[in-house]
Amino acid sequence: MSKHSHFTCTSGDLSCSAQRAWEKVCFYEHIAIQPSLLLRTVLPVPQRTSGAYRAVGDVSRCMYSDGGYLTKQIRQIAAGRRIDFDIIEQSIRYATRILLKGGTIQIEPHEDGTCSVHMLTRYELRGAARFIPRFFINHVISAMHRIVITDMQIRLAPQSSPARPGIECRSAA
Repeated sequence: MSKHSHFTCTSGDLSCSAQRAWEKVCFYEHIAIQPSLLLRTVLPVPQRTSGAYRAVGDVSRCMYSDGGYLTKQIRQIAAGRRIDFDIIEQSIRYATRILLKGGTIQIEPHEDGTCSVHMLTRYELRGAARFIPRFFINHVISAMHRIVITDMQIRLAPQSSPARPGIECRSAA
């Protein structure tokens, strides 16, 4: 990675089997709950998605509230465990300064029948964006991860379990 390339990783626990979680793996543009005020203020809101994202080579495009889009291509899949994707086109707000490069969604099974989900986003800072405090950029990306993980927790939680498991965030250069 170049000195301007970074990543943010966020993890959360799910109270279901890894296989069930894998069937519900989704991206930010697929969430059923409303993004937080922070995300609605700082990031464009997903409007609609077309394409596929289940097999290597699949391409999906999401249109956003600012008129821009992100196009993702699946690079690698380890069925039931991991999906790696690249951002191959983008025109959303900030795309010329904060270039999203791709990411990973990984499901980790636990012996007790539950699992964890780990989300990683790779990005590159360009021009004046190199002077934006990275903790702010990582906080926004992590907030995006958290809303996806929270959406999965809600959709996958047993009916008798109102409490949501924790979410952990991590960033690096």
